[in-house]
Amino acid sequence: MSTEILPIRSDSPFYAGALRLRHEVFVVEQAVPADIEVDELDEGAQHYVVLEGDEVVATMRIVPCEDEDALKVGRVAVRKDLRGAGLGRRLLEEAIRIAAAQGARALVLNAQVGAAPFYSKLGFVEEGPIFDEAGIPHTRMVRVMG
Repeated sequence: MSTEILPIRSDSPFYAGALRLRHEVFVVEQAVPADIEVDELDEGAQHYVVLEGDEVVATMRIVPCEDEDALKVGRVAVRKDLRGAGLGRRLLEEAIRIAAAQGARALVLNAQVGAAPFYSKLGFVEEGPIFDEAGIPHTRMVRVMG
């Protein structure tokens, strides 16, 4: 398996694979309602995938933050049998590289509380109260670029 991260858009043939993986991880495993997993930001988002053959085995998306000079990373998903193999870290390292290259002030994400230590190791800091998103406790985390 290659750990090359490919940038794709919503018109890419790999986009359907990214959505299938996200459905498996978020809707099937974590019971996120299917009608909110894909949202209005998906069409214009920059999506990134890791492939095994032609199958998407890891994905994330990056969108501009609404009201700040920052980018927001989200929908980070890794196929269940490959978790712990470093793909999530590789995706986030790529997001950090992209934010720096685009001159973003910060990279923001809403982390599931259980995943906050993972993001902390990559320089993200919790900011604000814990909140509910799709029935799962989350915390906003920010990595200031610099």
